[in-house]
Amino acid sequence: MPVPIHLDDVNDTLKPWLGPLFLMSTPLSQELMYMMMQYSPVRENFDQLRERLEKHILVRINKLTHANMCIMVENYKTKRLTLRDIECMTDDLMGSMFDSLTPIQANFEKLNEYALQHESLSALRVLYQKYASSFSEEEYAFMIQMIKNLYPKERYREWLAD
Repeated sequence: MPVPIHLDDVNDTLKPWLGPLFLMSTPLSQELMYMMMQYSPVRENFDQLRERLEKHILVRINKLTHANMCIMVENYKTKRLTLRDIECMTDDLMGSMFDSLTPIQANFEKLNEYALQHESLSALRVLYQKYASSFSEEEYAFMIQMIKNLYPKERYREWLAD
């Protein structure tokens, strides 16, 4: 069963990284939306999807920027994208996928396993927001502390209570 991913969600996720000008002038968002919609837990796991998305983003941006990885952002300034930017973009896209999953025990287990194996703020955010009842008080407090220790505050301030 396809996961409901909308083009607006993909654009909103990528806009802070790539800017509206780049997104409007390339087919990247639409390509990524189709890739995400094709996800099936029977065919691949979250790791494989992440790898597929990350590779596609890197290759397409490299091609679209003629291998210089520079994009024009607001006020006609240029920004050079790094591999870390690509990783964060991919994690944010995975977050859109995680948000659209039905909050059931099977999805909790897959998401929790993914969060334990990968550095994924998006996975931790969805676990924090949708699966709090699946953790003990100590586990939940540990997860919150881990988020605060590993990530800059601007990445979680909108959704993590102080």
